[in-house]
Amino acid sequence: MPMKYFIKILCIVFPALLTVSCIVPYEPEELLNLDDIIVVEGNISLTGPFTIQITRSAPISSYQYGQKTIKFERNANVYVTDKQGRKYMPETNTAKGEYLFDFSALHPDHQEEYKLVVESMDGHTYETDFKKSSHSSSMELHYKVDTLEDKVRIFVSSHDQNGLSKYYNWQYIETWDYVSQLPSYCYFDVLEVKETKNNKPWMYRCWNSRESSDIILLETSSLSEDRITDYELHSINFRDIRITQHYTIEVVQTVLDSEAYKYMENMRKNSYDIGNLFSPQPNEISGNIRCVTDQSVRAIGFVTVCNSVRKRLLIDCVGLPGYPREAMPQDTLVPLDAKVSTMLSLIQEGYSPYMIDPMANVSYWNLTRCIDCRSKGGQPEVPFFWPVEWPRF
Repeated sequence: MPMKYFIKILCIVFPALLTVSCIVPYEPEELLNLDDIIVVEGNISLTGPFTIQITRSAPISSYQYGQKTIKFERNANVYVTDKQGRKYMPETNTAKGEYLFDFSALHPDHQEEYKLVVESMDGHTYETDFKKSSHSSSMELHYKVDTLEDKVRIFVSSHDQNGLSKYYNWQYIETWDYVSQLPSYCYFDVLEVKETKNNKPWMYRCWNSRESSDIILLETSSLSEDRITDYELHSINFRDIRITQHYTIEVVQTVLDSEAYKYMENMRKNSYDIGNLFSPQPNEISGNIRCVTDQSVRAIGFVTVCNSVRKRLLIDCVGLPGYPREAMPQDTLVPLDAKVSTMLSLIQEGYSPYMIDPMANVSYWNLTRCIDCRSKGGQPEVPFFWPVEWPRF
């Protein structure tokens, strides 16, 4: 279960519970004492890379004071094992408690059963049940430029002629490039303004990315055919910076079993439907991860085994209406031999140089946020999957 959903649930349900009581706030012990409970999120994929993230919860009282409450389990011994005793270890782990796996090249048996084992730093061992991988169906992606709604709409379709899929979950990572409002062919380098090399603009094009934050589920068990046609997965308004230049989205489709689907559906309801007395409450979502060394120790999360399908969609957005550009002030002209203190003062005021006129012996300065693409959150680092035919600076 993603920690971001767990936190969202706590942040939503606690104010709602306060509203229920007019005299004494209702403070359920289950929520107040959710301290140091291990939270496991992710699924075991036999067909490609996957990530298991392990964090620790904090009591809801700490949310009232804006404390940083996510605690990452960075040094646990985490592995996947099958019933034959074969172990699959992570390739690496990160400071955010993420354990990165990919043993698809070992051709794991899809008829075998697998489970996740977490040996935590506190001496406890947590395990899931052995599970066999779910069937994997096909997936197709396409998009439509909707001029009536002023947006780009992204659709997914899937069909399993054997009717074995039925329960679908999608996640995605979107990546885009964008350019600064004003290309700069010079930069301030500690003591002076220097021209860029080879007429290459400085911090002109940046890339940014974002993961999906919603729980996207769909089931076909009630339909006569296991087919999904043109399900709208995502949409972006024309004037969003993400679709001003080039945009790509990588979608991961996971077919769940009925238990995993019910767990995710419960998570979704707790995330979005909380707000009245009859809504499901977060203490209903424990999952299938349990402590085998001490049954009194709680754990949260549901890990299933799956065959995920990944596909990437590329969209050339040049020509679509871009995000609104702000009005820029008049240029500030600074002599090339100006004092460093003068230029540092301009930088502190939010200005940067963008052009040099050697004949007039001056540099032209304007708003940094209109010159440096990093000011809008991205970095000038080309993703490894970026198409060669798309611009790189």
